[in-house]
Amino acid sequence: MGAREELGGRCWTNLRGTAAGGRRGAGRYLAVVRFSHIIATKGRPDVLGPALDSSLATLPMGSELIVVDGDSARSAEPVVRELAERAARNGRDPATVRYLTSPPGLTIQRNRGIDAANGEVVLLTDDDCTLEPGIFEALASGYADDSLVGATGRVIQPKEERIGSNQYSRLRRLALGGGLQGTMTSFGFRRPIVDVDREHDLEFMPGPFMSARRAAASAVRFDERLTGYALGEDDDFSFRLSRTGTIRYLPDATVHHREIGQPAFDQRMFNRNLVINRAYLRRKNFGHGLRSRLGFAALLALFCFHRIINREWGALRGLLEGFMELRRSGHAGGSWVDARSPTDGAGLEQQG
Repeated sequence: MGAREELGGRCWTNLRGTAAGGRRGAGRYLAVVRFSHIIATKGRPDVLGPALDSSLATLPMGSELIVVDGDSARSAEPVVRELAERAARNGRDPATVRYLTSPPGLTIQRNRGIDAANGEVVLLTDDDCTLEPGIFEALASGYADDSLVGATGRVIQPKEERIGSNQYSRLRRLALGGGLQGTMTSFGFRRPIVDVDREHDLEFMPGPFMSARRAAASAVRFDERLTGYALGEDDDFSFRLSRTGTIRYLPDATVHHREIGQPAFDQRMFNRNLVINRAYLRRKNFGHGLRSRLGFAALLALFCFHRIINREWGALRGLLEGFMELRRSGHAGGSWVDARSPTDGAGLEQQG
C-alpha cells in the first residue's frame, strides 16, 4: 500500500500494487455486474458512430448502451437503430442498445440516462469518445472495492497548443498552490493528476470519462441549473459524489477523446459564463470563506494572464465582463445558469 495523506479529515491513498490483484478478480466481477454506458448527444450523428462502435465492441454481455438524444429532429436515431440491428445479427440482445429522447442540455440528458439505466454502474462519456479495449475489466477491478462510488481513468486527446493549457502540467499544479494531486482547491479548481501511471483517489472526474455506481449517481445527480454546454457540470457532480465515498483514478481504463467538431462558441460569451458558472459552483460547494474568495480572485487573475499570453482578446474581454457582472449582481446568472431553478445544494456538504 502506498503513502497515505490526510485531507480535510479524510484519508487519501495513492495506491500501488493493487491493480494486478484487482484484475485477477475482474472476470468474476464482470460476471455479476451490469454496466450502463450513457452517451448524451445532439445533432452529431457522424461523430456519434465511432463512439457507438467502440462501445459495442467492448461492452460486456448483459450490459447496455444508452444514447440520449437532445435533438428534436432525432438525428441520432438512425445511427442507433443501425447499431441495434447489427448487435442482433451478432447474437446480442437488441435491448443492449437503447435510444432515448430528451430536452437538450448536457445535465438534463445525463440525468435522463441515469434514471433509465438498469446497470449497477453507469459509465458516462462524450459522443466523440471511443473506448480502449479492457476499459470495463479495469472498471470492474475498481468497483470490486465496495467503498468505491466513482471511477475514471486516462483521457487521451489531441495535444493542446495554447501556452499554459496542458492539464497534466506540474507547473499548472504549482500555480494552483500545490496540494495533493487529484483533489480540488478551496476555490473549486482541479489539482491535476501528474503521476498518470499510478492509481489515485480523487475529488473530480473529467467530463469525457466519468463512472459511478448508479444508486450514488441517482442520488447526487447533475445540476440542471447548469444549462446548455453546462460549464463545470463534471467538477460539480464528481466533487459532490466524492463526499459520499471514494472516487478513484484507474490508469488501465482509457478513453480517447477525439474533440471532433467542437462547438464554435463565441469566446467572449464562453469566458463570461466561465466566470459566472465557476462563481456559482464555488459558493455552492466551497462556501463563502475568505480563503475561498481570495483563491477565486487569484484564479481569475491567472485566467486573464493566460488569455493575454495567448493573445485571446475576445476571451479576455469575456472574463472581465463576467467579473463585472458578479460585482453588480452578487449572484450567479447568465445564459448557462438558470436563475429560475432552485438555488440550493440542499443536503450537500459545504466547505468554508
